[in-house]
Amino acid sequence: MYPYFEKNSKNIFISHKKITYNFPSHFHNHLEIAFCVSGMQNVKVGEKIYTLKKGDAIVIFPNTVHEYIEYDSLCDEPTEIVAIICNTKLLAENLPDIITKYPRNPFIEANLISEGTALAFRKIITRINDIELIGWTYIILSDLLSILELTPTDENLELPSKIVAYIDANFKEDLTINHISKAFGYHPSYITHLFCDRLKIPFRTYLGSVRSEYAASQIRATEKSLTEIAFESGYNSLNTFCRCFKKHFSQTPSQYKKACRSKM
Repeated sequence: MYPYFEKNSKNIFISHKKITYNFPSHFHNHLEIAFCVSGMQNVKVGEKIYTLKKGDAIVIFPNTVHEYIEYDSLCDEPTEIVAIICNTKLLAENLPDIITKYPRNPFIEANLISEGTALAFRKIITRINDIELIGWTYIILSDLLSILELTPTDENLELPSKIVAYIDANFKEDLTINHISKAFGYHPSYITHLFCDRLKIPFRTYLGSVRSEYAASQIRATEKSLTEIAFESGYNSLNTFCRCFKKHFSQTPSQYKKACRSKM
């Protein structure tokens, strides 16, 4: 199963789980920080699985494939996980390291995290407004980034992020590997390898995911016909749109639209 691209429309939001859980392999262009309030939770980042215990944290940089895997062994207390997912542009002016560097090891043990930062994770759950949310996030990140061993982003690590950003901005066009190759000056086979090696997903599958996510947002928010939405999303035929959409959402655009309308 390929990881899927998760389109984030919000600049910053919180995920709060009071149980160990599974969340499939995915990636997005936001920074993600997970903290284990209690219990235990497995998190896979790249090819490595980390087990978060009470007080541990993990910082996942943008466009890094990751997943949450249920901790299925006995644990003395129930699991509670807090995750902050934020747009790097929101924080980069004051924390430039999140743009220019990456961590050699994203995992941070509890004994390295200050009591103030642990408290901030608990406080952020009950935030009152976005300003308060951003404030707590700055407190948390400023501490965690000082603990992580950060190294400058080299070209091989930075290129996937640039390509993903390019696709996000141009997915409505008739994009191909050759277009990406010419835009960035690399051989098409290298771009193909980059997607499979770094993002663990073929280029066409990724592009289809981005287009399908956009199409789904249009189905939810507008009264446009599916044909209009298909072509606005970058598909050159309705059949291709239906096939890719079903592959991504496990239902056809028509079924998705009907399900959305039934919830209104």
